[in-house]
Amino acid sequence: MPRATFTFLNHASFMVRTDAALLVSDPWLGGEVQAGAWGLIDGTDRSASVLETLNAAGVPIYIWCSRAQPDHLSLPFLRRLRAELRGIATFLYRPGRDRRIVDELRRLRLPVAQCRDGVPVGLSGDLRLTALANGDGDTACLISCGGRNILNLGDRALASAAACQSAAARVGQLAPRVDLLLTGFGSMGWCGNPEQYALREAAAKAAVERLALQVERFRPKLVVPIASFARFARADNLWLNGGRIAPAELLEHTRLEQVRSVIRFLAPGASVDLQRDTPATLAPAHVRALEHWSERWRNRPPPLPRPPQASLGELKAAFSRYRERLAAGMHVLPWLLETVGPLKPLLIHLPDLRQTVELSYRHGFRLRARETAAHVAMFSGTALQLLRMEDGFDTVYAGGCFWTLRRSGLSTFGRFFLPQRMGRRGADRRRPLAMGGYLWRALVGKVGRQLQAALR
Repeated sequence: MPRATFTFLNHASFMVRTDAALLVSDPWLGGEVQAGAWGLIDGTDRSASVLETLNAAGVPIYIWCSRAQPDHLSLPFLRRLRAELRGIATFLYRPGRDRRIVDELRRLRLPVAQCRDGVPVGLSGDLRLTALANGDGDTACLISCGGRNILNLGDRALASAAACQSAAARVGQLAPRVDLLLTGFGSMGWCGNPEQYALREAAAKAAVERLALQVERFRPKLVVPIASFARFARADNLWLNGGRIAPAELLEHTRLEQVRSVIRFLAPGASVDLQRDTPATLAPAHVRALEHWSERWRNRPPPLPRPPQASLGELKAAFSRYRERLAAGMHVLPWLLETVGPLKPLLIHLPDLRQTVELSYRHGFRLRARETAAHVAMFSGTALQLLRMEDGFDTVYAGGCFWTLRRSGLSTFGRFFLPQRMGRRGADRRRPLAMGGYLWRALVGKVGRQLQAALR
């Protein structure tokens, strides 16, 4: 039987190797992402060792990108790979609503190949990958090799029994069983203001429930937790680490009592022989991994500083350029959406400047009275990133470097930057159908949330 091994690299990244091919998934192997807002729990940079492995592989190389977030698509690693790889690596992705993956890869002139939803793609030898749509822009995958099946769900999929049931029926049509399940036990993202600790506890409990449901429904022979080994790394988002579950704490949770025996943690660089290893043979590596992660959870490095303070003049100029970029891609659409009501002017409190500012597609950048009730608060350097970066909203929101000041603050914040997100996903005047579809989905989502609130 052909050899097949699985190696955990870090966070969501892993390597599957057979006699005929090598597949790397979601390489974030060192450094910070999201403008320094996220760092790896184990911050050892493994980019050099992975590149050395790729250069010595002697077989076709494939790199799977599940989604466009930088903890799955690390641009510094991609640039280094392009410069140092002695050969060709083919990047695999699922075409869908979010075009950022293929846009970034083509910008770097890296070879790409599509994996359409639910269609098995033969790579080399018996290595096969099937992409599975898993939400807006998110993708799970089923990897088959050496007579074994690996299901990678990532960090935020299938949160209900019904969702697990539906996905299991679909996976069952592609594979007779799941030998190795890869899934997360805690996701990264904004989860309340500093004082809202209960929200983070509830999110941690929901992650445990999600993991239990997945294991109960798919009944894998082995579960390796992944995609949950990052931390909030900046001085202005450290509170979001509160309430997150460490690996040893996860295994003590009573909800996992019936499935605990098949869960095995791995330290970065640890491997699994897919033909021979079992939860029992992996027990020593599991114990070492728990010791490794417990030490890393306790001894995190000091926080990185927040971005340098920006002046009101810099913020005003950045917002002016932001509006010009949107006008080039969408003409008067942002102005029209604010005029008819779906978007509202955004009020941001800047505590380091002791100022409140208004952002408006109709009226531009304006100072407001300090006592004005703002929607959100953030430091001025973060606000400058929000306006200057092409994906400023996604970076600031995922990084969690803000807090809300009104009950409607989060929704107003998100809706105001809807045009930016549309442009980053290719839904602009060059693709009017995509633009219309994006707006329709946003409208339906808003109506659905309003109905849920009314029925509570």
